[in-house]
Amino acid sequence: MARTKPRVLIALAALGVLAAGAATAAVAGAVDKPAGKPAIAAPDTPAARDRSAQARYDQVVSDFVDVAGSHGNAFATATCPPGEVPIGGGAATSDIDIFLTDSHPNGDSWIVAGTNTSSQTESIRAFAVCTTP
Repeated sequence: MARTKPRVLIALAALGVLAAGAATAAVAGAVDKPAGKPAIAAPDTPAARDRSAQARYDQVVSDFVDVAGSHGNAFATATCPPGEVPIGGGAATSDIDIFLTDSHPNGDSWIVAGTNTSSQTESIRAFAVCTTP
């Protein structure tokens, strides 16, 4: 029973914070802007509504690369199309026994490294989100 009281108090405190935040948001919504600050408004122009005017992003996925079992290591590389650079990336593995040990951009590519802790050969692949610089 001693454990229940702290949990109930924490839950009540969380509800109080949520209620206070909702009240603050309601009051903030009634105010146009802080004194001396410009109003922030989403643009409502044809260019803002036209998705072709926004930055273009390509997602590139590498082929699967085998990672030998019993603590084997391997790298996979996803290379952006010509003229593009990666702005993010990551990896996918074929099994939960592969641990990502590195994930970073390198020039026009995204490189990932993995270590396989299982006894069987598994695989890893890299992906990159690319755009023009």
